[in-house]
Amino acid sequence: MKTPKSVLIRKSIEQAVHTQVNQQQLKEQLLGYVGYHAEQGLPFGELLVLHYNQFNGIATEEIYAVAAAVEALILSFDMLDDFEDEDCTDKPWSIQTNLALNSTTALLFLSVDAIRATDFPNKDQAIAILIHYSLRSINGQHRDLLNNSRNEKDYIEMTIEKSGSLTALACLIGAVLATDDYPKEIAIYSELIGLVGQISNDLKDVTTWNEKNDLLNKKYTLPIIYLLNHPDEELQLIRDYYHDQLSVDEIIHNRELISRKLVETGAITYTEVIKKMHQNRALNEVKKLTIDQHYMDRLIEYIQ
Repeated sequence: MKTPKSVLIRKSIEQAVHTQVNQQQLKEQLLGYVGYHAEQGLPFGELLVLHYNQFNGIATEEIYAVAAAVEALILSFDMLDDFEDEDCTDKPWSIQTNLALNSTTALLFLSVDAIRATDFPNKDQAIAILIHYSLRSINGQHRDLLNNSRNEKDYIEMTIEKSGSLTALACLIGAVLATDDYPKEIAIYSELIGLVGQISNDLKDVTTWNEKNDLLNKKYTLPIIYLLNHPDEELQLIRDYYHDQLSVDEIIHNRELISRKLVETGAITYTEVIKKMHQNRALNEVKKLTIDQHYMDRLIEYIQ
């Protein structure tokens, strides 16, 4: 859903592309990617602006340039994630992937330069946060690509590192640009927001039988980890598949059985309970803040 803030953030990204990119084909390519990305929503940029406002940041249009910088970074990471997972057949960057990869480099440098060009007194701290949490997310992404987080603890740690770091990056940059003295709870609840969002995606992906299905791709997510460790003998086919003893066609043939077992064994319920537990943790941290109720309500929307 488009919001007034998302419109301003998109305009700021497009302005940065027009200003900093001279090669016409690259410019048009980037604008196309930005348009696609913006249509999916710009929650990271919106979270950044929300945190800037809730800590009484001075009114300035430059905050949208910083929000745009963060969304440019998120877009580059999304593109790289798709290439690394070989999962971008339906994305605009699936065409001429060599050119698309070059675009990710442009987005990364546009991101840092957009923050550097602002007049915020704490812009250096903001850039330091961006670099620190980006590298942390890349570490998490590498763990995800290795696909060896095969129990609940390891999976949650990896997901907080990969997804939670990007949410924390956005929230903390918004806060540090508004005040030197932002509460430590931001880092905690923002990482949990990222974790909850990823668990929601995992629930969707395991119940959608297409090329993105995590089980078909032999990924380890919470509902799949639960199934793999369940004693139900009919689930042996999943264990065989993950040990390369069964073909993908046989899994697809048994998709109705697997879908039923996701419910009957409690795999879906288990995952929803884990999600709810971390939602509650995030809510408890948010409620420690001393902020206007309007901002409190907006933050809670991102958790639920």
